[in-house]
Amino acid sequence: MTTSLPWLQHTELRLFTLAVNQQLHHAILLTGPEGIGKHILAKQLAHLLLCQNPLAEGACGRCKSCLLGAAGHHPDLLTLEVGSSISVDQIRDISYLLQNAPQQGGARVVVIPQAEKMTESAANALLKTLEEPGHSSYLLLQTAYADQLMPTILSRCQRWDLPAQYSAQTAQWLQQHSPDPLPEFLLELCGGAPLKALELLQSGEALTLAAQLQQLQQFLQSGNGLGALQKQLETQTELPALLYYTLRHWSVQQALPPVQLFQRVAQWCRDEQRILGQNKSLALTTLLLDLHQMLRGTPWKN
Repeated sequence: MTTSLPWLQHTELRLFTLAVNQQLHHAILLTGPEGIGKHILAKQLAHLLLCQNPLAEGACGRCKSCLLGAAGHHPDLLTLEVGSSISVDQIRDISYLLQNAPQQGGARVVVIPQAEKMTESAANALLKTLEEPGHSSYLLLQTAYADQLMPTILSRCQRWDLPAQYSAQTAQWLQQHSPDPLPEFLLELCGGAPLKALELLQSGEALTLAAQLQQLQQFLQSGNGLGALQKQLETQTELPALLYYTLRHWSVQQALPPVQLFQRVAQWCRDEQRILGQNKSLALTTLLLDLHQMLRGTPWKN
């Protein structure tokens, strides 16, 4: 039972082969951009590890363990529900599962999405489990921000990177799964994350982003239409990606190194996260005016 995501199949085959041969490391860390398919791959690997009749291509899908897993009721599988953070109590639930005998007589598997959200106390509590996981116990961690994990966590996991995807094969896959044309900018704006791009296509948000991208380019070139643009962008959750994409594709005059542009956007992103009570409309307006001033007189390069 494979993921059917073409860009994951090579990694999937390697992981599945190790699992079937009982050579898989007990702590796997899947890294890659949000929307690359880390959670899908982790779930498929979890089902294979629990399967009573594992195959080279994945779980059999027919045994009792597979049926329990498909129904979401496998007693030896724990997938953390992640909110704003992963608490130490959730890590204790992991320890409890792994300290007890498997109810189905096979492996015990824990899936930890967004592992970077572990609090410091939660990460410290996980260390002992990573060091002494117990027989046939597996932890499958995922993150898009590996640099935010404690070095001690990283050192105890085997890391598998899922790189960003920009290939023609990926674009073809997206086009096959959406009735709408694939905008040329979309995969790059999504950081090479096909599942994120597909979500934007299917929701119609890709069309909105295309219009906003054009408005942003026009404002930065001419300085006109600030009020309408600010209102359009204020509620856009993909605004940082929109800004970074635009700046990457701008022909910047030699007197202004591009790093200054990216630093200004990075500062705005940090302020958005850290300054409570900030006047978001004013901060965005100031950012747009600053970028226009920096880029004034440098034409957009199509």
